[in-house]
Amino acid sequence: MDINPHNSHTYRLLLTICLLLLAPSALGQESLPQGHFRTPMDGDIALSATFAEFRMNHFHAGIDMRTGGTTGKAVFAVADGYVSCVRVSPWGGGKMLYINHPNGYQSVYMHLKSFEGDIGKRVLAEQYEQRSYSIVKEFPEGLIRVKKGQQVARSGNSGSSGGPHLHFELRRDGRTINPLLFGLPYRDSIMPSIRGIRIYPIGEQPFAVGKENTFSVNGPFHIGIYATDAAEGSTAKNGVDCVEIYLDGTLFFKYTTEGFPLEKGSRKVNALVDYPHFAATRQPYILTRSLPGAEGEWVPVRQGDGVFRLKPGSTHHIGIKVFDIKGNCTEQVMTVKMGNSPPPCPAKIEGEVINYTEPFDYQSPTFHFQLPAHTLYADDRLRCASDPGILGPVVTVEPQVNLLPPDQWYPLAIRGYSESDKLLVVRYNGTKLNAYKTSREGNWYTASVRDFGRFTLALDTVPPTVKPLNFSEVKPIRTNTLRVKIGDDLAGIETYHCYLNGQWILAEYDGKTATLTIAAGGKLLTGRNTLKIITTDGVGNTTEKNWTLSK
Repeated sequence: MDINPHNSHTYRLLLTICLLLLAPSALGQESLPQGHFRTPMDGDIALSATFAEFRMNHFHAGIDMRTGGTTGKAVFAVADGYVSCVRVSPWGGGKMLYINHPNGYQSVYMHLKSFEGDIGKRVLAEQYEQRSYSIVKEFPEGLIRVKKGQQVARSGNSGSSGGPHLHFELRRDGRTINPLLFGLPYRDSIMPSIRGIRIYPIGEQPFAVGKENTFSVNGPFHIGIYATDAAEGSTAKNGVDCVEIYLDGTLFFKYTTEGFPLEKGSRKVNALVDYPHFAATRQPYILTRSLPGAEGEWVPVRQGDGVFRLKPGSTHHIGIKVFDIKGNCTEQVMTVKMGNSPPPCPAKIEGEVINYTEPFDYQSPTFHFQLPAHTLYADDRLRCASDPGILGPVVTVEPQVNLLPPDQWYPLAIRGYSESDKLLVVRYNGTKLNAYKTSREGNWYTASVRDFGRFTLALDTVPPTVKPLNFSEVKPIRTNTLRVKIGDDLAGIETYHCYLNGQWILAEYDGKTATLTIAAGGKLLTGRNTLKIITTDGVGNTTEKNWTLSK
């Protein structure tokens, strides 16, 4: 059905309903406590990443505060409360601190360098008790109380951080909420930028809109917008807060987010952008079209399915407005001329249509898998193929219409040509192998995967590598901090243990650099010392290294 937005009563009614549904979110912003929380670091807030930015497979759940390229800046409790949890990991958020506040909110601080005072002492004690650098420790209410403005940590670069900064979140009732909505002082007088507009005609290849801001198309189409924001002291390509698209002056599409649930839904970011383009360029084009399996509170306000269906031969104006959190707005207007030729027919895709709302079970003599319901974002067809490989078949599992990764984990089993506990299910992406933790039953190898693509089996018989970086047995030790590089070629490091003079000693593992750091001050003896490091990979290959060191 052709839609004229100026006289379509149905469209206006649907839009009114959508805006009413959005109203509780807007009212929620007004009810957020203003001025209750202080900034977690002294000085002006300068961001290297904004809230809800598009990332591969997830939304950015907080704000990234710049620390001038250094670590060790004082981090403060943003309000009175108590420490409820501490997590330490070589990956993800690295060293993480969680503080619960009396008003029901929780503040979260990630990528820390260290914890202060009693917090740090208790973390260290827990690591020695568990004999593990990686820990999750929950604390009862009132055990470690903190006051607003009390130093609780120092900023760092731990975990999967791309550089020194503080990742900060405010959460409540299982949701993370933009911290800048709570009245934290933040200066931004710079207009956001519209960096790209792409048109996606149904059944044809997408194309970019040039500087002339005019394009022609036959038949239905949807739009993708790539926009970024900058602020005083912040990086130049942060995410924007809101995108609005108007058709002949009437709102057609609006995307914004105040917050989102943490446990489920963040991965649906893949369905809101042009995922193949994003994976190749890291440019997130927000799409007006919808997929039914991407529903949730983050769903934009849009007309119907977000596809423009305009009358042949007609001319329309499409306006785009992009806002940052401070309301700075950049606008652009395009003219679309609808052709009179019939749109091309989409290419026919063979295969069984899979209902995305139902489980799907595929069985073959060489591999099988089971997709839980809602693994796909819409009804689709899967390409399921098997070709001869070296240790097992090379199998392909991939959608043919919506080229998106799966929303759910699913079990994939491949039948190997032999039996070995050193065989792993791997995904081959054209340049390297990504291994999965694999279980074996006879010559069937099963892994839980969250990818589509080409999979096969690979053999890992190579033990981990262990290489000292700042010490040797030849020269006396001149430092109290020992650094060691460890690595594995396929299965990945599963465990490591370090012993100094026969006693287990904590080694901090940085996953980015694959480096162990052993703070041995006070435990190194004058004269002879022994150091032993044992590393084991994911299939049981083990390396043990021993050194005799003099000090």
